Amino acid sequence: MITDATGPDRSRFDRVFDVCVIGAGPAGITLARRLAARGLEVALMEGGGRYVSGESQDLYVGEIVGLDYFDLEVVRLRSFGGCSTHWTGRCRTLDPVDFTPLPQRPLAWPIGPEAIEPHAAEATRILDMEADREGPDLPLIQAEERFRNVQFRHSPADYPEHEPTRFGEKYYDEIAATPGITAGLNANLVDLRLDDDLATVTGAVFRSYEPGDPGFAVRARAYALCAGGFETPRLLLNFTSQKPMGIGNDHDLVGRHFCEHPTIQVADVLFDRPQMIQEQNLAPTRAFMDREEVLNFVLRVTWLDRGARSPYEALKYAGKCATPLAERLSERITGHAPKCRWRGWGEYGTQADPERHPTGFVWLITEQALNRDSRVTLAETRDAMGLRRLRFDWRLTDLDYRTMKTAMLALGAHFAETGTGRIRIDDWLMEEDPQLPRIAKSGKYGRYMSGAYHQMCTLRMDADPRAGVVDGNCRVHGTENLYIGGSSAFATPGFANPTYTIVKMALRLGDHLADALGEGARPVAVVPGSAG
Repeated sequence: MITDATGPDRSRFDRVFDVCVIGAGPAGITLARRLAARGLEVALMEGGGRYVSGESQDLYVGEIVGLDYFDLEVVRLRSFGGCSTHWTGRCRTLDPVDFTPLPQRPLAWPIGPEAIEPHAAEATRILDMEADREGPDLPLIQAEERFRNVQFRHSPADYPEHEPTRFGEKYYDEIAATPGITAGLNANLVDLRLDDDLATVTGAVFRSYEPGDPGFAVRARAYALCAGGFETPRLLLNFTSQKPMGIGNDHDLVGRHFCEHPTIQVADVLFDRPQMIQEQNLAPTRAFMDREEVLNFVLRVTWLDRGARSPYEALKYAGKCATPLAERLSERITGHAPKCRWRGWGEYGTQADPERHPTGFVWLITEQALNRDSRVTLAETRDAMGLRRLRFDWRLTDLDYRTMKTAMLALGAHFAETGTGRIRIDDWLMEEDPQLPRIAKSGKYGRYMSGAYHQMCTLRMDADPRAGVVDGNCRVHGTENLYIGGSSAFATPGFANPTYTIVKMALRLGDHLADALGEGARPVAVVPGSAG
């Protein structure tokens, strides 16, 4: 059953649920379905409507004070289905090394991959993929052990013929028909109420967008906050009526350790011959990471299969790229910069005869170092619900830049040794003190991204409450019944896109809560196709 909280009748929420799940993205929907399949009564509360609206997105507006980033109301979607509405469907499991402490990254997960991998098959079905996990590393000829030739999967299995799985589209009717789930749309969480000992959540207070709405409370035996890597810490930091530093923030960790996947098109490739495959993904071996003391990363090497320009057009284009001065003059005259890669006759050859001079480019996606000062805090301005808005301070460390530079230099050596070709690394990365380029719509850095819309680790998992906000079961340290779902609970980010891991962790959390609350669970009918 799905109810719009904007309406006057909220009687459906006037009872005690087993679990109140807050946020209807991949984590929240997966968790609610799992709990209902295990016989629990669930309230699934979403701050947006069925579809994105300007009114709901405005609550995501915030301040950016650190590294340049995308507009905060663009990278997140506040509607039923959450950010699955704009994800690209790229999937891969985390590597075993991502769970392991390293000298260069001593903090790690308090659980191992074996804790979430039993849920791989179910997550695969939810995301409409084929095999339960990606295939093994592909063969790779290399003179020195540096890389693994890794594989990714896509949601759905027939991508790009069909769009990635959109949770709002796939599961809306099922959620509406599931007796064990009562869903509320346009229900914005504005407070969590605690008992006198400040150790147990006794109610979650919601408000709709109606002016003057006094709000309503949802009571449950347990609560799971699945609002995303930005919004979940923002909410907990705002809830200061009983705990001045915010809920879960006894050790000043809520919102810290923010991680993205720095994602940059960082080099061009001049291949020695046309490539047999369109894309190759190279990740470091564990030996390489240990030897170079770097983080995990993946190099996405893409062959640019394109047609030839006429000799006249190729010569004209090469002229724009003859010198840096010619490039700047062309940009000034035309208003946009030519995509100069090789200059002079090298540029002419790639334009006039790409079969003999095949080209490509390299995307670098890296694990980000855990850094306390990379964080989400609160601005002084307030949103329509009266909560303080987000203040985002994204920071990278010397280790992050050293990982990027080491990865690219290793790729250049690998290409030279194997006769693959040569690369031209962008100038900014080779500087003594590199800084991630700003995002730009056009001009010299127009092709850059800075991140991948992945917000992680702001409530990171750790057995020690002085190092993490949640424990190995995603329970907030210092509370009895408050849990966190989604990538904010990641202990480290790895380089893999997070949605697949988010879904597996939500299934695991659902089973944990069902086991913990089992004595009071009430069997209910489950509609066909729900998780079981």
